[in-house]
Amino acid sequence: FQTAVFMLTGLLAFWLISSKQGGLDAASRQVFESHPERLMRADSVTQLQFFTYFFIPLSVGMFPHVFQHWLTARSAKAFRLSIVMHPIFILIVWTPCVLIGVWATSAALPDGSLIVPPGSPRNTELATMVHTLTTPVIGGLLGAGILAAIMSSLDSQFFCLGTMFTTDIVAHYFGEDRFGDRRRVLLGRIFIVAIVAITYLLSLTEPRQVFPVGVWCFTGFAGLFPLVCAALYWRRCTKAGAIASIAATAGAWALLFRASGYGVDGSYLFLGMLPVATVFTVSLLTLVGISLVTAAPSEATLHKFFPPVNIAAHPPIETAAPATDQGERP
Repeated sequence: FQTAVFMLTGLLAFWLISSKQGGLDAASRQVFESHPERLMRADSVTQLQFFTYFFIPLSVGMFPHVFQHWLTARSAKAFRLSIVMHPIFILIVWTPCVLIGVWATSAALPDGSLIVPPGSPRNTELATMVHTLTTPVIGGLLGAGILAAIMSSLDSQFFCLGTMFTTDIVAHYFGEDRFGDRRRVLLGRIFIVAIVAITYLLSLTEPRQVFPVGVWCFTGFAGLFPLVCAALYWRRCTKAGAIASIAATAGAWALLFRASGYGVDGSYLFLGMLPVATVFTVSLLTLVGISLVTAAPSEATLHKFFPPVNIAAHPPIETAAPATDQGERP
């Protein structure tokens, strides 16, 4: 529901803003005449850098509230709709926002003054355009939709992290019967509060731009994608390979993050590419290499995670044998 409100109000705000600017063509033409560099990739983003952005969406599969589907679903069909619709919804949400941000570089009031004057604080263009060119009701609904979508995602991720902590760490290492349900719930709540507190304290440090910080977060998530795919579909994946892949991913991410000034350099590239390409490659090569040089999983382990297909439930399709020269079947 929150996503629907956000998308609908965003599209409505986009239509109102474009109408106030004379339509899509007029708004874009005004930018082309004043700031043509905003409408082209030019040299600010190289082709290699642009294409390595395609690694970033792989991080979606590692978000905690999506990751749980990998572990609990009986089939990929259970969350196929979510994975397919997620990029479509992202397109619907972000395309209007990006265009409004581009128009904000040249949008002017009837008296000729710029709506977003030079030197305005970063990340305020969308709010300023919505406030100036739409109604307070639209601005309020859009703001509420944004906050609702953010809170919904945060709630899902925090709850999933709490469940993963109590199930995969507490129950796994201390035993299923060590703590009752109430104690597990309490431990999960304490863990969530601790994570939120750490996040809040980190936010009080020297501020960073939202976009580079988001890219670095997604880079770490994307580096785990090869491991999850291999764990689900590659029978030769080993425990040593998985551990080595996680360690290599964390190490590569930390080294590159440090080289970028801990996110200060928002345009940092490694070998002309976004760091996510290097992190992903290191993760994949480490996983495959270590798995191939270590002992393969036992048959008991493979049977547990890759149960044999029930042939009786899927009988082979009988086909007619070709006729002989005499017109008879063998």
